[in-house]
Amino acid sequence: MSVYDNLISILFKLPDGRSLEEYFKNILLVGKINTGDLQADVEFPSSGLKKYSSYDEVLADFVPTSQFALEANAVFNQKNNTQTTSQLQYLMIAEQGASESVGDALDKAKAVDGKFVKVVPLSREAADVKAAADWCMTNDRFCDFVVTDVDDVAQIVAGENNYAYGIFRKNSTDPIASAVASTSTCGHFGGKDGSAQFTQLAGILPETYSGAQISEMNSNNVAYYTNVSPVDGGETDSFGYNWVIGSRMLGGELRQRQMIMHYIKKSMGLMALEFFNQKPVYDETGNNLLLSMAEKQFRSFQTYNLVIANTADQTGYELKVTPIRTGSDSIMNTDTEAYNAKKFKLTGYYYDAIVGEKVDFLFYVDPSDEQVEQILGE
Repeated sequence: MSVYDNLISILFKLPDGRSLEEYFKNILLVGKINTGDLQADVEFPSSGLKKYSSYDEVLADFVPTSQFALEANAVFNQKNNTQTTSQLQYLMIAEQGASESVGDALDKAKAVDGKFVKVVPLSREAADVKAAADWCMTNDRFCDFVVTDVDDVAQIVAGENNYAYGIFRKNSTDPIASAVASTSTCGHFGGKDGSAQFTQLAGILPETYSGAQISEMNSNNVAYYTNVSPVDGGETDSFGYNWVIGSRMLGGELRQRQMIMHYIKKSMGLMALEFFNQKPVYDETGNNLLLSMAEKQFRSFQTYNLVIANTADQTGYELKVTPIRTGSDSIMNTDTEAYNAKKFKLTGYYYDAIVGEKVDFLFYVDPSDEQVEQILGE
């Protein structure tokens, strides 16, 4: 059993319309724009960030042979891939200045527009890849990147970074990480979305590896793209499938499971905003409202196949609000700090739809100072 403790804060910004869809459907590509990458007379925005909704829009700025165009082609190509659920909304390109670190470039991009859950670094250098992985772990985003040498990600693996997914490629210019990122842009991470394992990629050729190479990649949680066939030897590819092999983040956790937890966390944060927008009273009427909204949210998680469905033998989730003042187990009697801050407490569990593992959680639904005053009527 794992424990998923999360403090829901309503103090972060969300896009107008109170929908997280664009956040989950956007990919950010970060890298240095070199001389010759851009079309003649094109200047990249001074903000260092631009959004594109199609490959043709990218080609209006970047020459077809630039690495940015190659990555963009792989991203948008997956929208025609019937085997995936790619519903990419925007490819965001962030410029890394000549003397700027990957982390600084990502900080700048996030400040301009933070509506992206996926980061793909253009660089294949070990230091840059690690910087992107570190930034994502700190900033609660995910990154997919190309690995050309398994030793390059040793520190990421050792650091148990479960926000980073590395996929091996012999040819360092192949945009396979961008293709993988694009296949996880459905807007939620249930079903096939979120899991790169057994995904067929449009426009990407498989590679062949020795048993020793496969063993090294598997032991370091590095994914790879190859043909899997029941028959070995030349000209046997048609008997099998070209698949991404690798279901885990470099830190060892299941990629899809990490993304599901992220989706639930962000969705519950959005629910907290909607809850406090109704100016709940800090008593059992507020508790009842919170519980009804959470129940609705978790039913949607079941619809998206994030949480297992209820059956005669098993309940997919269970939710409970802690009484505010009534009883020995009330917030007032057991958690003075939370009571004084007028925090609501929602506890329970759910069963992960991917591996069926029980996840216990505790959500503190925490108002801002201004909303405390509204609740108390001060």
